[in-house]
Amino acid sequence: MRTGKIKINNKEYLLCFSARVIRECSKRYGSVDKIGDALTEGTEIEKLDESFWLLATMMDAGAKYAKLENIENPEPLSYDDLYDVSDLLDLSMAKDHIFKTIAEGNKRNVEVEQERKNAEAAQQK
Repeated sequence: MRTGKIKINNKEYLLCFSARVIRECSKRYGSVDKIGDALTEGTEIEKLDESFWLLATMMDAGAKYAKLENIENPEPLSYDDLYDVSDLLDLSMAKDHIFKTIAEGNKRNVEVEQERKNAEAAQQK
């Protein structure tokens, strides 16, 4: 599972880039490949809105994952809550955590895909 953590107001929240988050990003942006553009292009308001939307979505997914796996995790912050408890420094840190969580997940997927190919090749011999 593609997970990471972020600390906001002395609470650590689990972030998850699950299939549900991927689905929501695909609906919103047309493709997950456009996430980076959504967080870095446009007006300051657009970048803030997209960053907080994605962070809230990943926090919500993290809370669902934590519940399923019996992992202690605080109640996720909503999109509106994030606006009330964050500043520009927090936003920069949030983007770093979002990209790191997504990248770590993609890294694992590549490893799994390579292992599957190796297993198939071994079976064919």
